[in-house]
Amino acid sequence: MGYRSYLYLRKTGRNLYLFEANNSLPFFWIALIDKTILKKYFHDWQKSLVDQETGNQQKFEQFSTLNPNGITISEQALNVNSSKSRIFLQKHFPETIPLFDDFIRYIKAQFETDDKLEIDITQLSAFYNSINTFYNILDNELNAIEADNPADIKFLVIEDLIAQGTGFVMSEDKDFSSFLSYQKELKNRKTAVIVEKQKFNKKSLVIAIIILLLCPIFSIIAYKMYKEEGLTAMIALIGILNLGFYYFSIWSLNKEIKYFLKKRPDLTK
Repeated sequence: MGYRSYLYLRKTGRNLYLFEANNSLPFFWIALIDKTILKKYFHDWQKSLVDQETGNQQKFEQFSTLNPNGITISEQALNVNSSKSRIFLQKHFPETIPLFDDFIRYIKAQFETDDKLEIDITQLSAFYNSINTFYNILDNELNAIEADNPADIKFLVIEDLIAQGTGFVMSEDKDFSSFLSYQKELKNRKTAVIVEKQKFNKKSLVIAIIILLLCPIFSIIAYKMYKEEGLTAMIALIGILNLGFYYFSIWSLNKEIKYFLKKRPDLTK
């Protein structure tokens, strides 16, 4: 099942779940917070962890399961941080802008009086060894945005702007799934999965070479049997299978060589 995280709107008597993610924190969610919010959140969390320690150091995962945790974002912080992050995305990852704009527009449209936007990371935080490790990873991502350094961004995957961008639309609120930008990235995501499967496989290459090397041996055996016994059903079957293995090994060899050449960098550029 994995470690899930959630993005939702919260106020007394109302939780409206918008998006969810599995084993990750989508970059668009991180783009809604800043270092001040992050520091305050982890300062409070770390204090609670220290207060609950008795003798031996308590495991981070045990603490997380007992203490549901979320990063709270006000509507004002949402406006400021999304605008700042949009400038960063427009400059370095312009292909993300249509989906990011729809994502922000959709969240703002759901706000009601006294609402707070919340990122529930209780399960995901338990994936890490310590609170400091988790904090440092998120802090590095925010540093990359503030320093305008796209090379240090780790959570954004252009090939999958659903799992690593918006997160997945929650079952109780499907409105966003009808947005054209979301639909487009869903299709891109499926295409990316197919392309990922079609890659160089060293094991397949070795098997193809072994089969190709064995084919002449069976050709010789079939020829000797034919010289001794003439054409029989068994010899005909061996011959047909031998031709089939020739075809399969050459086809597999050609396919893996093509994938290998695609994988190599183009040194002429």
